[in-house]
Parts: sequence; structure tokens; C-alpha cells
Amino acid sequence: MVSKKRWALTLALALMASSFLPSSPARAEEVAVEESATEEAAVEEGEVEAEVNEDSLKYLLLVDTFETAERIPTRRLATPAEVLVVTADEIDANHYQSISEALSHLNGILAGNGLTRNNELPAAMVNSNDRVLVLVNGRRTFMYPPMKAIERIEVVKGGGSALYGSDAVGGVINIITKRGDHNETTIDVNTGSWHRHNYELTNQGNDGKLGWFIDGAIGKSRPYSFRGSEFAGNADLSSDYDNKRVNLRLDHTFDDRNSLTFEFMHHSDRYNKYRQRDFINDLFNYVDAADPKYELQNQVALTYNFKETTSTPGFLRYFNNYRDMDEPVFGQGTSRLQGVDYQNGWEFGQHRLIVGAEWHQSSDEHIQWRHAQKKRNNQAYYIQDTITMGKWTLMPGTRLDHNSQFGSQWSPKVAANYSPDDQTKIFASWGRVYQAPDARQLYSYDARWWMRNNIPFFMTMIHGDDKLNPETGHTETIGIEHDFSEKVNMSLSLYNANISNYLSMTGVANVYNNEYDPYLFVWNDFNYVNGNDKQRGIDLSYRQKLDDHWSYYLGYAYTHRDRSFKGESAINNWRTPKNSYKASIRYQNGPWKASLHGMFGTGSSGIRYMQDDFALLDFNISCDVADWATIYAKAINFTNQNRSYFGRSLNAPGRMFQFGLDCRF
Repeated sequence: MVSKKRWALTLALALMASSFLPSSPARAEEVAVEESATEEAAVEEGEVEAEVNEDSLKYLLLVDTFETAERIPTRRLATPAEVLVVTADEIDANHYQSISEALSHLNGILAGNGLTRNNELPAAMVNSNDRVLVLVNGRRTFMYPPMKAIERIEVVKGGGSALYGSDAVGGVINIITKRGDHNETTIDVNTGSWHRHNYELTNQGNDGKLGWFIDGAIGKSRPYSFRGSEFAGNADLSSDYDNKRVNLRLDHTFDDRNSLTFEFMHHSDRYNKYRQRDFINDLFNYVDAADPKYELQNQVALTYNFKETTSTPGFLRYFNNYRDMDEPVFGQGTSRLQGVDYQNGWEFGQHRLIVGAEWHQSSDEHIQWRHAQKKRNNQAYYIQDTITMGKWTLMPGTRLDHNSQFGSQWSPKVAANYSPDDQTKIFASWGRVYQAPDARQLYSYDARWWMRNNIPFFMTMIHGDDKLNPETGHTETIGIEHDFSEKVNMSLSLYNANISNYLSMTGVANVYNNEYDPYLFVWNDFNYVNGNDKQRGIDLSYRQKLDDHWSYYLGYAYTHRDRSFKGESAINNWRTPKNSYKASIRYQNGPWKASLHGMFGTGSSGIRYMQDDFALLDFNISCDVADWATIYAKAINFTNQNRSYFGRSLNAPGRMFQFGLDCRF
């Protein structure tokens, strides 16, 4: 265990590094970094900025610069990782209704298409791994903004242990929201299958010093229908929703280097309102459930940004996330996550040094957990150096986390990037894995009654274990990316992960007498346990712009995953197809835009999917009928072969159609 004095010494040395290490006067000159997501770049002095064809990048679904991989702006071909970006233009062109839908079309990512209520949140798997860290503007969060408030979504594949913590085993998803830069109001209204109605209103503006972006959204839906006949009426209970979302971002600019950002997000939802259909009177007359579920979330964040126009910007942030929910499996409970984040950086000689510190406190209170309330603190300090040596870039870094319950843990990472020319990068990385169990895994104690004709007939028990061990292990990635021309791009990566003490839930007993009620039986008994998880795979992508109207994207991902608990093998390729093929074709001509997205999977687990092999097609078409209005139509899961991301416990939603109108003033 590392003492508090040692943490303080580690941080102090990192913060004073710029004073002790030799600096180059020539490198002291600040490098301008534009704010636009596709134009910002940190260009070293003496180098000629590479000419970027923004139109080609847009068609190839690429951006030249992003900020998530190193927590500072970095160029695409100088970053030792594969980074995928969904831009605001891509969101608008496809009229994505959820983050999951946007992610589902990216190669190497397994996410729901946003049709199920649970997949409204990006419960994505990256490189076949469900240990993915999801952030909003670089901070940890419980909830996510409405789609029109999103500037871009950056996905960094591979472990991010040094900067973000080793719970980012598969990768990092960073959702970056819009800041008001011009005066505009938008209204988006759509309707579709299963009585779905969604309304979204935004307003943004800028008066020079103050920029604002306000987004409000309302969504309603009855339970979705699905292919098959597992339940009468083919409607999945708890898949309805009645939600409201508000997102507010205020940016006050003091000067070219300093600004203050305030963020507020609110989300409320009521679901499980319909227990069954009334087939006698009306097929679409649902009977209200006696115990509808709810979810309420509020989040605030205040960030002071400094050194914004340099290659090493910094920030100081406070955030507070609150969640109150009553869910079907774990019942009623509240959670809170608050914290303070700090980051700074310096550039000297061939080095670009990033240091940071974090203090996070999480608390959980649940009426069915053995501990009514439990608070845990986590302190973290990280340091990473980007060393540029001609065509080589080396990135050593490490992170020290101290958890109030599990003690201290180092998470080192090292990455290297080699660029033999201006069109190619070859990269590799290695990182350590460490993740402590959360409160639910440690303390949950749930007895769930299942009803048949409104009469309890069996129970499901879920037990936490306060003796669980943290996950440990390592991840490796190696890859290459090459621009054959400004119209053709190709990337290939291979990854491997080996995790010990893997945290998961597994069944331990079936059908035994219930100690609380002798007339009820426990049908399934589940415990949170430690196990082992080994993953390896290949990710191959190809992009090409054919002409001014047509472009396409092809992807292939191979996944092999072995899990075991207490020495016994579990389901291989759990929740993931062994072979995944993705293809997208995009068309644009004047006011018309259209896209066709396909996902094809083979070698899936029949227990977790509606079928072992499947082919999914999503279609979108829109037309700008005026300068201020766009009409659009969508078909999701057109082949009616949707997979069930959470397994057959939640049925896969069937084919859905949607029609909408988007207005701008």
C-alpha cells in the first residue's frame, strides 16, 4: 500500500517537472489550435501544416484532429491508437435517435440500435470488451445528452489505463457537446412504430463573450413488438418509455486562453407502465401496471479552461451526478458521484508532458442491499509524456489510483507510433488492467418475484459478495493505418486482453425452497463472482469516396473470447458474434441524402441471440424541402433479424419505421 505522503510526493514531482527539465526557447512559442472539431491541430514549430481535404475526410467519416486519445488535441496519423469519430454532420445526415444507434454502425463496436429502452444508453462493447469507459466532455457520468446537443462522439479503441484508469479495458467513448457559436433554433419531430413520438427543441447563440446551447427533448413509446411468439402479443414488457431530457451548456470566454463552462443535464423516465394487452376490447389498449418504474438523473459540472490556444491546454473541474431509480431487477436505490478533476501540461524540447489529479466520491443507497449506504473515495494521479523523435512517437505513462476500500494500484501504459510517411502510421500499445468491484457487485441482495396471472409463482435471487477481488490483467494492441489517397483509407488492428478475477454474474443454483415463503420456489439463484476472461481479435476497415455523391465503408471484425468461473468454462463469445461484417453506403446529391447500413454476424451464441447468424439492415433517406426544413424517413432492422444485446432475457425488437420533420430558424 502506498502512503499519502508518497501520493503527494508523486503529484508534486509531476507538477514541478517543467521547472527542473530543460526547456527549449524555440519550443516555448505557443501553437494555435483551432476550436473546430475537424480543423483544430497542434502543429510543431518549424513544420509545415499538412494540407487536409476536409470534404474528403467528411466522406470517409474521418477527422484530422481529436482530443480524447491523449486528453489534448492530436493528429490522426500521429496517435498510437485507432480512433473512430461520429460527427454532428453524420448525426444529422442519419437522424440518429440515440448514441447506441450511432455507435452500432462503427466497425469493431457492438452496441444496440437504440430500439430497446436499455439501449438508449451506450452500453457498447469495444474490441469485444464490455469494460468501456463512457465520458461526457471528458468527465465520468451516469447519463448522456440528447443527440442534437452532441458535437461529436470519439471512440478510442484499446486500453486507456494511464490517463483514464484501467477500467477502460476495451476503450474510451467520449461524447463532446456543442457550444453555442451562432444564433439558431431547431425543432425535430418524429413518429414511428409502436406509437413512438419524439420531440426535440434546441436554441443556441453567442454574443461574443457568452455562448449558450439549450436542448430539450420529450419521448414516448409503448412496448416494442418482436419477431417470435415467446409472450402473448409479441410485446416486451418494460420496453416502453416516457422520458424528458434537458441539456444546458454555457461558455463564458475571458480571453483567447481562458474560459468557463457550466453544464447541466436532466433526465427523467417512467416505464413498465403497461402490463399486458387487452385483446378483447382493443389490441392497442394496454392495461396500466400496478408498479411502474422510474429513473431520475441530474448532473452539474463547472469547468475552468486555461491555456486553450496552446498544444497543452488544461482544466480544473467540479462535477456532481445524482441518480434515483426504481428498476425491475434491483428495485429502488440512489447513487451519487461527485469529484474534482485537474489537468495541466507543458511542452519542452521533444517532450509534451501531461499531468493530472482526480478526486472522486461515490455513494450508493439501496433498500435491498446488505449495507444501506456505502461511500467510497478514489484519488488518482497520472502523468504521460509524448516524446517525438523524427518519425517515431513514444508515449510512456502511468496512473496511481488509491481506493478507500481496496488500497493503491499503479496502472502503467506504454505506446509507440511510427510514421514512415505522411500517409501511414504503425502503432502498438500495452497497458495494465485493474478494476475494483462496484457497490452493486459487493452488496446487492435482491429477491425478485415473478408473476403469472398476477400470482407469484417463483423467485430469482441475486447476491453480491463483499469478498470479491479486483480485476487485474493486461491489454495489447498493434495496428496500421494508411491513406492510399485523399479518397481511400484502410486500417488494420489486432488486440489481446487477459483478465484475472473477471467480475460477472453467474447462476449457482436452480429450484430450491424459499426460506421466506414455503409456497414459493427460488427458480434461479445468481451470485457475483470472480473468474477469468481472455479475448483476442482482428479489426479491419476500408473507406472509399467514389465521387462527389457516393462513398462507402466496409468493416470486418473477428472475435474470440473465453470465460471461466471456478475452473469451469462459460459461454464462449458471450454476447458477441465470432465474425462481424459491417458495410455502409452513403449518397448525397443536392437536397437528397441517403444511407444504407448493414451488419452481418456469424458464429453467435444461440443462447444469447435470436439466431446464430443474422443480417441487419438500417435505411435512412432525407430531403431538404426548403432552406429551413428537412423531411426524413428511416427503417431500422429492416430484415427483422435484430439480435438481443442483453440476451434472450430481453427480446430483440422487430422491424421499425420512423418519419420526421427537422426545422431550422
